[in-house]
Amino acid sequence: MDKSNSAQRYVNQALQQAKLAGARIADKHINLAVTGLSKSGKTAFITSLMNQLLEVNEDAVLPFFSTKREGRIIGVKRSTQVDLTCSRFAYEDAIAGLSGSIPKWPQSTTGISQIRLVIRYQKKSGLSKWLREDGKLTLDITDYPGEWLLDLPLLDMDFAQWCEYSSKQLMDGKRAALANQILRDIECIDLQGSGDELLLQRTAESYADYLKQCQSAGFQLLVPGRFLLPGELLGAPVLHFFPLSLSQLKEQNVDLSKLVKGSNIALLVKRFEYYKQHVVRPFYEQHFKRFDRQIILVDCLSALNKGVHSYHDLQAALNWIMQSFAYGSSNVLKRLFKPKIDKLVFAASKADHITPDQQVNLVKLLDSMLRDARKQLQFDGVVTESTLIAAIKASTSGKTQINGEMLPVLQGTTEEGASLTLFPGEVPTSCPHADFWQNQGFEFPKFAAPLLGERHALPHIRMDQVIDFILADKLV
Repeated sequence: MDKSNSAQRYVNQALQQAKLAGARIADKHINLAVTGLSKSGKTAFITSLMNQLLEVNEDAVLPFFSTKREGRIIGVKRSTQVDLTCSRFAYEDAIAGLSGSIPKWPQSTTGISQIRLVIRYQKKSGLSKWLREDGKLTLDITDYPGEWLLDLPLLDMDFAQWCEYSSKQLMDGKRAALANQILRDIECIDLQGSGDELLLQRTAESYADYLKQCQSAGFQLLVPGRFLLPGELLGAPVLHFFPLSLSQLKEQNVDLSKLVKGSNIALLVKRFEYYKQHVVRPFYEQHFKRFDRQIILVDCLSALNKGVHSYHDLQAALNWIMQSFAYGSSNVLKRLFKPKIDKLVFAASKADHITPDQQVNLVKLLDSMLRDARKQLQFDGVVTESTLIAAIKASTSGKTQINGEMLPVLQGTTEEGASLTLFPGEVPTSCPHADFWQNQGFEFPKFAAPLLGERHALPHIRMDQVIDFILADKLV
């Protein structure tokens, strides 16, 4: 009986995959990746994206979504996802939390999750326009921890290259002040000595603590990412490795091409390679290579709050991430066999944390951060868009008189429940000079989730423009 059920399950999954392949050939399927580093708002974004589409013909406010404006959206519904091994995105839990008498923000991502929507629409091209023929577009959305993104470039590194890169980070500026303990722990290890698993575990945990301290201090480019969010690998030996300094390898006469089996250094190299091949590579093969459209959320405001080191590290992290994605214009064969990302949105999140007059500045700031990363995308023919969003708008804007002058302000509620009215500060259009950071006046607050009242569609800023950019060209 169990074998029969298992066989039927595989048959059903194969049929679903065949349907998906047919949709790709017909160009009626989008595999959308929502990416970004920790606290950039991925979970809130996906919740809002689903909500706006499911409420598209009800009270969703989407004036810039052209297909809705033309009255051609017939309906949107949830559908069964294809990947049965992946968690289902907890949309209902997120909406329930936001709809309560004391609204709660959706829980942040701790693992991979997916959701599928099917959009039914009236076609407007060819004979379909006259025959009033309906079309269907399948939208698969994948959400995953942003920290795991940072591991992908490790696939192109060996242990020595990773050590060289990590050593530079450990000795650099503000990170160096946080690295004193881990550097002492690593220097005390006899690399050629017999493998001591407990020692390696304690040192790896110390290295993970160092990465967490860096994250709290505002750094973003932190690898390995699973050290910050281990998920099901918590406590597993595959995470019990750490980088060494090249000087330490030289002082202890370590030849990485001739390792003594069972030594500490042999265990470290083995675990690093195992991590790449059995944790990072499957993650890349099963998910990233299948995406054909992508949204990268960028929390510029938190970086401005944290300081110049956080700003530059966020920029470096974005460039680091971009190395790992296959971009390029997509045709029928590529869509079926090796899809590539052909549309990409860079979105500065939390736009409700600044006054409306600063929104243009925020987009310019984002563009300045992405200048280097965008060059290769333009060469590959990828259509890109920079914008800002508030996936779930938590503030209102207005003006108030201060010292006889009318100034724009934000009004909202703090996470502690207090009413708040303030001018959070001016947003620079590019990275300010070093002396500016000494007296920066940024105060971008954390707002509580908004009260929804009788509305079912979530309040937002510019979600309709993002939806139009991602979907409209397929809904014809």
